[in-house]
Amino acid sequence: MSDHGGVLNALITGGLGATIGSVITATIQIFSKRGESRATAADLVSKAAGTIVARLDAENRELREALLLLIEVLDEVTPELAELRPDISVKLHAARRAAERTFV
Repeated sequence: MSDHGGVLNALITGGLGATIGSVITATIQIFSKRGESRATAADLVSKAAGTIVARLDAENRELREALLLLIEVLDEVTPELAELRPDISVKLHAARRAAERTFV
């Protein structure tokens, strides 16, 4: 389970880094082009923000689809694993509840 957490952390960290990088790049471009109008600068920031939102939305959709698949798999294997390893039954149920909470 910690391997999956590492992947999730990498996705979140990468998305956050890309977001910050895009905003910084847009800001530098705004200030480096002093002769351009404010409307052009605002358009540049707006486009950068739109790109960031679209990317984060796509990543969110992919993560939700993966989470739904994991919930389905948990539903299939939990009864068998609970019989073999009763000690992990509580963790499996807790993991499923946590996954479901993301869709509320």
